[in-house]
Amino acid sequence: MEVIRSRHNPLLRRLRQLADDPAARRVAQRCVIQGERLIRDWVANGGAIECLVELEGTAPDVRAEAASQGQASAGPVEPAAAVARVRVGRELSSALDRIGGASGPLALAVVLEHAEPGAGGGDVLYLDGIQDPGNVGTILRAAAAFGVVRVVPGPGCADLWSPKVLRAAMGAHPRLQLHAVARWLDFGARMHRILRAADPDGTPADQLDLRLPGIWILGAEGRGLSLEVRSDPHVGRVAVPMVHGVDSLNAAMAQGILLYEQHRQRRRPSSAV
Repeated sequence: MEVIRSRHNPLLRRLRQLADDPAARRVAQRCVIQGERLIRDWVANGGAIECLVELEGTAPDVRAEAASQGQASAGPVEPAAAVARVRVGRELSSALDRIGGASGPLALAVVLEHAEPGAGGGDVLYLDGIQDPGNVGTILRAAAAFGVVRVVPGPGCADLWSPKVLRAAMGAHPRLQLHAVARWLDFGARMHRILRAADPDGTPADQLDLRLPGIWILGAEGRGLSLEVRSDPHVGRVAVPMVHGVDSLNAAMAQGILLYEQHRQRRRPSSAV
């Protein structure tokens, strides 16, 4: 097998572009994931990869695992029948790490971005301008853990397919229906659903019946909910009850607690919340 020795290799250039440029990712419908654990979790959760790029002398058997999972077509993109394997010389290890911002093998993965969701069932999470990639990835991981079906990013939200978001989400992407960016005024007006926003000034979550599916809205760090969401009279406010003197939580932590409370209520008998 040929080993890449030049940092100017076309494949490495393409991977760098996809890691750095959200527009390039959207056009190509590809993203870059890095790290053996993330690649394995991605494949185990049904994600498709086209190419595995590993450092010379290492051989994580992701290709065999991908085959055992029976990867199928991911929407309009038809992945390769077999995952290609490429090796990079050890002298380029630092260049490889700079592509995805972490260490370990890289994979060229298929982006599956859905059209805006309609009025179907299941919970939807709307990210109201969450800018921190680590928070976005953590939120996606919590959403997948507690049964959210779809996630819609609002304007200003960190790109769902950036390397930092992908690392923090740790394989959650294939388990969720992820959508293109949508303004709340366009999206919310069409969604005739229960609307719940995480807000420290809202009603404590344990005082509400959260069992019915609806749309959760999470505001940006620091700024909170956007004016568009705050001005919507149909949006209910739900707070995480906390001890006196603590006025806020990290956005990802707050949403994770609210999703857990909803999950907890749904697991209890219908006569008690």
